[in-house]
Amino acid sequence: MSVRPTRLPPSFSTVRQGATGNGGSLTQSFVLAAVTFAIGQLANLAFQIVLLKTLGATTYAVVGLAHLLLLTLIFLADLGYASLFLREDRNASHWLATWRCALGQRLLATLVLMSLALTGWVFYSDDQAGRQYLFSAAPASLFALFNFSAPLIAAGQRLRGLMAAQIAWPAGLLLWWPVSVGLPLSPAASAGLAVSLGYLTQAAVNFAMSGQRLLWLPLFGKGQVRSALHLCALSVSGTLHDRLTPFLLAPLAPGFMPVFLLLNHVLSGLSGVQGQLSRLLLGEASRAGGRQRIVAVASLLGWATVNVLLLGALAQSLDLPIEQRQWLALAGLLVLAWGLSASSGFLLLLLIGERREGQFVRPFFLGLGASAALQLMAAWSDATAFVLWARVVGMLLVMSVLLVLLRLRPGRWGLLALSGALATCAAAQTSWATGLAIMLAAPALIGLLGRRPCYLGPRRTGGMDE
Repeated sequence: MSVRPTRLPPSFSTVRQGATGNGGSLTQSFVLAAVTFAIGQLANLAFQIVLLKTLGATTYAVVGLAHLLLLTLIFLADLGYASLFLREDRNASHWLATWRCALGQRLLATLVLMSLALTGWVFYSDDQAGRQYLFSAAPASLFALFNFSAPLIAAGQRLRGLMAAQIAWPAGLLLWWPVSVGLPLSPAASAGLAVSLGYLTQAAVNFAMSGQRLLWLPLFGKGQVRSALHLCALSVSGTLHDRLTPFLLAPLAPGFMPVFLLLNHVLSGLSGVQGQLSRLLLGEASRAGGRQRIVAVASLLGWATVNVLLLGALAQSLDLPIEQRQWLALAGLLVLAWGLSASSGFLLLLLIGERREGQFVRPFFLGLGASAALQLMAAWSDATAFVLWARVVGMLLVMSVLLVLLRLRPGRWGLLALSGALATCAAAQTSWATGLAIMLAAPALIGLLGRRPCYLGPRRTGGMDE
């Protein structure tokens, strides 16, 4: 498939003012993504708190692991189709067959993965509470197949589409009390059954929203499994790469780990909002206005990252202990790596919208592989900061390849944002870090508030593109 040059605006004020219609404004999209994500996550968190109080810390440690396993299996069994159907037109002649084939493939994946998980858990742990929870919650993985969120978003029904995927945990939390009171089950089994009923409620709502029973009769054919697996591979490998860093840092900087975990929790929440916002933007990625908004969001995120790093550099001027200054420097590297990763995630939507995500899989693996290798070398050398710098280098490699595939390039403002972020992190704990932060504060604020574009299309003769 030929690569089409992406035409980008000289600034993204037009995106803010002209982004109406089905997509809504950028601010509205962000608020909608954040609020709907918060509904599901807060209900899940409340569920876990009640579970902890009910079971006690010791029992919850095992049950919580079983809970994490269940969520991981639901994620893996989707096979990437949750993203793929955000770009598919439901009016296309092949859509129904593709959807039913996807349902059949996800059904097989769910049965295989859940069978392996239940069998493996029996050998892994003899804790009865963990077994009771996992086995009573296992039907939730089948009910999770009834998810019509992506087609609703692709059709422009943004609120209904986002809410359709956030019903399970509020419903499970509400149903837990009548289940525990009305049935003679153990607390762990009652909790697991409540999870299954929550996903059953979500399935019923999605079934009703789909308006067509034929959609839920699985077919067993090829469909678009190759494209779906490409998307799944990108997501899974990125998650595994993120999980590597804390295991390497733990023995090197045990005092920093509480800060890391708290900051990682905040960044994970922001990643969740990013995922929700990406679902809204991907549905418009094939249109010129949608592409402009995606680049606008990636640029805005880049400027926000720079400003957060500058605030951290200014904090270095406070009368802090040396250890806390070191923690601030390490935290800045984490924020920079996350900012690069999140910006790349938004830009990747352009590639997905052009159905070229397969071209990115191998370079993505190579970039993450280089990052992992450098992190391992730094950990072996007991170089804590270099572990995080290696993560930054990996994200820079990934973003560079992505820009080449998209035929984009960093403009003057983009180079300023990147060089400012790198310089701020490199200058951490030095005597001139505060001076650098003050010098960069004005252009960083101008870039953020003025919505300066970080990425530009190919140079065109006879015109100005910056």
